[in-house]
Amino acid sequence: MRKKLLMLIVFSIVFVMAACKSEETIKEEKWEDNSPTFTNEYGEMFGKEGSIGIIGSKTVTENGQKWMWHFWGTEDLSNKEWEVKAFKQGEEEAINPITFKDEQLTPRDDVINGHARSAVLFPSSGLWKLKVYINGKYFDEIIVDITQE
Repeated sequence: MRKKLLMLIVFSIVFVMAACKSEETIKEEKWEDNSPTFTNEYGEMFGKEGSIGIIGSKTVTENGQKWMWHFWGTEDLSNKEWEVKAFKQGEEEAINPITFKDEQLTPRDDVINGHARSAVLFPSSGLWKLKVYINGKYFDEIIVDITQE
């Protein structure tokens, strides 16, 4: 009876460790550019259609790049403040890539609940996870493959 109980405990520990390892692998696999290009009535954008759309280039010069942000959703985003936290793949500390921005979002139409102008600058090329917060509350995120020139 003790052997069966011991085997059950060992099996449970191995199962839990394998599940944790699988979760880490899944997180690592998600580090790929998930911001495809799409087109709507405002032009070509990259991002996550129906959530975050950015007009601008993923190639950023040493002087920065202008990006026009568009946000979709069910909530009115008018006059709300927004921010972006950027994490480079393999690094834990966030940076603020925004060097200039409209402080508050303005609606664009009945579908795009908020938009704003900005200028961005990244210290290096690579995959960057951009987490967007509106009025201090997490909104959504995208991963962008940035080329720094």
